[in-house]
Amino acid sequence: MESYEAFRRVVGGDAVTMAKRLGRSSSLVHKWCEPHADFTDSGTRNPLDQLEIVLETAQKLNRAPRDAFAPIFYLAESVGGLFLPPVPRTIETSDYSKQLCKAIKEAGEAFATSARALEDDNLSPNERRLILRDIYEAIAELSAFARLVEAGK
Repeated sequence: MESYEAFRRVVGGDAVTMAKRLGRSSSLVHKWCEPHADFTDSGTRNPLDQLEIVLETAQKLNRAPRDAFAPIFYLAESVGGLFLPPVPRTIETSDYSKQLCKAIKEAGEAFATSARALEDDNLSPNERRLILRDIYEAIAELSAFARLVEAGK
C-alpha cells in the first residue's frame, strides 16, 4: 500500500473534518490522499512519508530497533496494538541464541514488574502502564525469535 492510499482510506470522504482536527487546510489533506511521483507535485510530503524518512534515517544512523521504530511502537500501543519490528535480512546461527536470550530477559522483566506491582493487590494506572509496556516488549522479542526461526534455513 502506498502512503497516499493509506491516507485516502483513513480520511474516507471527510477531509474537512480531518483538516479541522489537524489544524490544516482541507486542500492539503486532499493532496495527501493523491498519488504523486515527487513530493514537489503537492508541495509537501504527507505525514506518513515524513515518518518514513525519519525511520529510514534512524536506521541508517544505526539506532537500536526499539529506538528507531519508537513512533510506530507508540502508535501501535496507543490503539491497543503491537508492532513487531522487521527481522534482519541475514541470519546467523548466533542470532537465534541472542534473540532467545532477549525474549527470556524481557519476559523476566515483565514478570518482575508485575510481581512488584501486585504486592499490594492494587494496580495504579502507572503500574498498569509499566506492566503493559514490559509485556509488549516481551511479546515483541518472542515474536522476533519466532520470525527468525521461520525465516531460517
